[in-house]
Amino acid sequence: MAAIAKLNREYALRMLGVGALMFGLAGWSLYDGLVGYPRLNARYVEIRPDLIGRAMTAGELTKSTGDDGVSVYERAFLEKGIKPPHATLTKLKALNEQARSQQAPEGQADLFRAQQVEAARLVLDKPARSGHEIQSQFVMTVLATLAALAACAAVGFKAGRRFIADDAGLRGFAADVIAYDAVASADWTQWDDKRIIRLSLRDGRRLKLDGWHFSGAEAVVEELLLRRPELNPKKG
Repeated sequence: MAAIAKLNREYALRMLGVGALMFGLAGWSLYDGLVGYPRLNARYVEIRPDLIGRAMTAGELTKSTGDDGVSVYERAFLEKGIKPPHATLTKLKALNEQARSQQAPEGQADLFRAQQVEAARLVLDKPARSGHEIQSQFVMTVLATLAALAACAAVGFKAGRRFIADDAGLRGFAADVIAYDAVASADWTQWDDKRIIRLSLRDGRRLKLDGWHFSGAEAVVEELLLRRPELNPKKG
């Protein structure tokens, strides 16, 4: 009776799940690049003059103003029903940490604060999402789509494959039927952990059977060892 190894259902489902996840990421990135980020920038333009007009330092803008823990920066957006751009908030917090590590020169506190206000203005004056960030979303769309297609293609390619060990020899490893005596050696180093066996043929070809990708690999290997027991590492 022939031993047959075919596509492992669990492997196929996991790979298709990865493909679906990548397609979702591609769609999300495309939306952000075309709609999300440009819309965020447009809304930010509405709030930016008010924030800059307050002439506050990064520390003052990011400081909580109530029991809810919301900062001056965030509240300016929330009061208009707009989600605060967290990328700019992160930059302001980093700027505040930098300022805290410095010390105002003696007698120049006002000048030091004015410098910090200007530094905050430079951060606020930039778009919430830069052109580079918008462009990166399109790059991510392409990469995620390619990853999704690769995952689906791998399943599609392997779905039609069969590895068979029967009286004639080994089938499915190559275009021709491989006689059992054509196998010169077997590499078992990954068999116990990953169910991967590599065969070296006398004509120099190398073959591989992955038990994670193809269920029934154990039966094919058992049939091989039945015909070529000297390949069994336990008898070495």
